[in-house]
Amino acid sequence: MKRISGIFLRVFLIIAIIISLILSWLIWTNNAKYQQGVQVGTIQTVNRRSVVTTKSMNEIFSPTKIIINDTHSQRLIYNYKYSTVREIFQQIKQARLSRPRQIAVNDSVRYQKLLHQKNSLQLVYPTTLTINTIAHLISQKRLQQNPDADIDRIVLILQGQQQQLYFLSDHNFAIYKVRQRHLNYRRIHKLVQDNNFSALVDTQVHDHAVHLLFLKPITLKPVSYLITKQSNNNYISNLLNSKQGSDITTHKINDRIIYRNGMYRLLDVDSRNDLVNFVDYSKTDIPDNVPDILNESYRALVKIGNPLNGTYLYNYDRKNQNLIFRNYVEGFPIFQQSKNGTVKVEFSHNGQNLLFSKKILQVPVPAEQKSIRLPATSDIITGLKDNGYNIHDIQKITIGYKWSDDSQNREIVDLTPAYYVKMNNQWKTYADWIN
Repeated sequence: MKRISGIFLRVFLIIAIIISLILSWLIWTNNAKYQQGVQVGTIQTVNRRSVVTTKSMNEIFSPTKIIINDTHSQRLIYNYKYSTVREIFQQIKQARLSRPRQIAVNDSVRYQKLLHQKNSLQLVYPTTLTINTIAHLISQKRLQQNPDADIDRIVLILQGQQQQLYFLSDHNFAIYKVRQRHLNYRRIHKLVQDNNFSALVDTQVHDHAVHLLFLKPITLKPVSYLITKQSNNNYISNLLNSKQGSDITTHKINDRIIYRNGMYRLLDVDSRNDLVNFVDYSKTDIPDNVPDILNESYRALVKIGNPLNGTYLYNYDRKNQNLIFRNYVEGFPIFQQSKNGTVKVEFSHNGQNLLFSKKILQVPVPAEQKSIRLPATSDIITGLKDNGYNIHDIQKITIGYKWSDDSQNREIVDLTPAYYVKMNNQWKTYADWIN
């Protein structure tokens, strides 16, 4: 009996070890998709947990969508395990690129044709950047030109006698051709094939703009995150340049605490919504060009000290000189984290202004909601029209994640996929517009 029990004990012990290894593997691989894009950098402790606060500049200002044109269809692809965009840009960075040559402008027909070129790949930016900005980000000085030119997407022709690279501007349908050498197309093909999310889409030129339409319904999973908050002392140290706080004056107005360091720096913290407004009145010079604007805004992001993994530039308003940054999850932007996304950076002759949230996405936790089925984009447009909206007033339609505080746990936030529609320069969910 002792011998038999000993055999059973060893068998159960082996089974327990195997189960433990399987569970550990699942945890490691499941968390990997949420940690993509994290760069080695400054380590800061937030609530006794170390988080990475820096992320390379070329990732913050990178494209956020990859669209593949094969022989018969156009697909939006994504990889949960790592950043495909970062890997493709690494290949472009290592290639030798010539100065761009404009081959078309204000030609919507030719533009649409290139957007649907067979066996091609599109890297799509969420907002308009410039060629000189891209040249700076990928360290390709040969791309720089004067005057600078706007771009919204990069197109790579993956097959054919001449494998070409193009810069495209959605604003005036300008096309810039770039000669390339030593671009590793074999590696790019492999990166494209190694995706674990794919959706049928169509890129359409309409009303002097380019719109991405989802041709069929897609199913996305809600995500929940444990959140944490930085202490006010961290922001005092990072933004007011004060380690001890001895030179800081404090003034409280209801739920707001206003910290000042002399005449030039002000930090306004609102405890009701965990929003922070920082103003540096000494920075009255506005950078002269787009690359310098992005450089300065990146320095501001790093100075705040919040983790930047998952953060991307979402909108650059050149007229008002402000930039909106949003967190992304599962390849889609997060809305309603605050009125201004994750961080808003404003430049003016009155000073530099930073508006941001203290709430930081920490680690994913199991979501209780079931997967959500979103309709095709055409159904959303029809629904808006049926509810009395003029479809020409629609500025943008996109899929994003809605930020909602968990009803049972204040330390958890629920992120739910939904269609977002921009009209009258205002983003709302489709449900909010029709209700």
